[in-house]
Amino acid sequence: MPRYLAGVAPLVALLLAACLSFWLSPAPRGQPDVEYWGEYVHLAPGLGFVVNHDSHGYMLVAQEPRRLLLPQEVRQSRPLYALLGAAVGYPLTAALRLAGRHGLVLPFYPEDPRIAGYYAGFVLLNGLALLAGMLLLRHLCRVLTAGRGAAWQFYALAWVLVANPITKAFFWTAHQQMFAFLVPLFCLALALRVGRGWLRGGQLAGLACALGLLPLVYGSFVLAWPALAYGVVRAARLAPAGGRRWRLVATRLLLSGLLFGLPTLLWIALLRTQGTTYYNHEAARFHQLVWLPEAWPLPWPEFTQVVAAKLAAYAASLAVMRWWLLAGLGLLGATWWRLRPRSQPVLPAGTGPALSWVFGCFVVFFALLGYYPERLAYTLLPLVLCLLAGLLPHWPARYARPAVLAGAAGWHLYVLLSYGPFS
Repeated sequence: MPRYLAGVAPLVALLLAACLSFWLSPAPRGQPDVEYWGEYVHLAPGLGFVVNHDSHGYMLVAQEPRRLLLPQEVRQSRPLYALLGAAVGYPLTAALRLAGRHGLVLPFYPEDPRIAGYYAGFVLLNGLALLAGMLLLRHLCRVLTAGRGAAWQFYALAWVLVANPITKAFFWTAHQQMFAFLVPLFCLALALRVGRGWLRGGQLAGLACALGLLPLVYGSFVLAWPALAYGVVRAARLAPAGGRRWRLVATRLLLSGLLFGLPTLLWIALLRTQGTTYYNHEAARFHQLVWLPEAWPLPWPEFTQVVAAKLAAYAASLAVMRWWLLAGLGLLGATWWRLRPRSQPVLPAGTGPALSWVFGCFVVFFALLGYYPERLAYTLLPLVLCLLAGLLPHWPARYARPAVLAGAAGWHLYVLLSYGPFS
C-alpha cells in the first residue's frame, strides 16, 4: 500500500467507526414535527439515524441545477455545493441503476432511484469534508508541535473531531454541517502557510480569486479572506522593513479583498442576466448578519439593547463548548506556568498569533451572525483541538496519554448515549 494511502486508511477507519456507532444512539421520542426537523429511519432494532428535512432541498437542486436560477431558491447562495452534489450524485445514480438491473442491489426505496444515488452522494461529500478536516488537523498538529507531537496525541484529537454532536446529527443526512470543522482548520492552515513567505502579485491574485469561490460552497468560508490578510501582513513583517512595503501591503489587501469577492459578484450578475434577484435564505429568514444594519436606525438605547441581547444569546449558545474552552484555557495556563522558569515558548514561533487571530475572527463572525443555534458553537472545537495539540507535547506522556485517551473515549461515549441532537 502506498505510504500516503497507508496514512489515510486509519483516518477513514476512525471516521467510519465513530459515525457508524451513532446508529446506536437513542432514537427521537414524541412528535417529530415538534421535537426536531427530520425523520428517523429505523435500520434494525436499536439502529437508526435522522434524515434532516433539508435533505430533500439539497437533492432536488442537485438533480436539477437549473433551479439555482429560480427566484428565492433556498440554495441559491451556495451554488457550488449543489453542483458538487450533482457531480457526485449523477454517476452514483447511474451506477446504482446499472447494479439494480443486474440484481446486484436490492430494489430502491422510495420509488425514484435518483434519490438513493444523490442521497449517497451527499453522504459521500460529508465523509470527504470530514476526512479533509482530519488531514488538515494532522498537518496542523505537526506545525503546532514543530514535529514533536506523538501519534497518540493526534489520533485522540481526531477522535474528538469526528465523534461529536454535529457528526451524530448530520453525517448521515444531506447537509453541509461537516464544513463546520473543515473551515476553521482550513483558515488556520491558510494563515500559517501564507505567513511563511512573501507572495508575488500574480500568486496572491490567483489565490484570492480561488479562495473567493469557497463562500459559494459554504458561507463561513468568507473568513478565508481574513486568514489570507493575516498571512500577507505576517509575511510583510518578516520581509525587510520600509514605508513603501507597508503601502504595498495595504494595496495588496485591498485588491485581494476585491478579487476574493469577485466570484460572488459574478454569480449575482449571472442571476441578474436571467432576471433573478440574488436570494440569501439565511439572511432573509434568520436575518443573519443583516440584523445589525436593520437595528442601526433605532434610537441609541434600543440599539444597544438589541446588540446586548444578541451577544448574550451568543454567549449562552457557547455553553455547549464551555468544558472544551475551559480545558484549552486551563491547559494553556498550566503549560505556561510549567515552562516559565525555562523561558521556553508554549507554541512554536508565529503559530500562537495565527491561532489567536483565526479564533478571534470566528468568535466575532458568529457573534455578529445574529442566529445562534448551539450547533454553530462547535465551529470553535477544531481550533481548541489545535491549541491542545500544541500544548500536549510539553507534558510527560506517561501521565498525559492515559488522561487524554480516556477523555476522548469518555467524550465519545457521552455523545453516543446522549439524547439528541437531531437537527
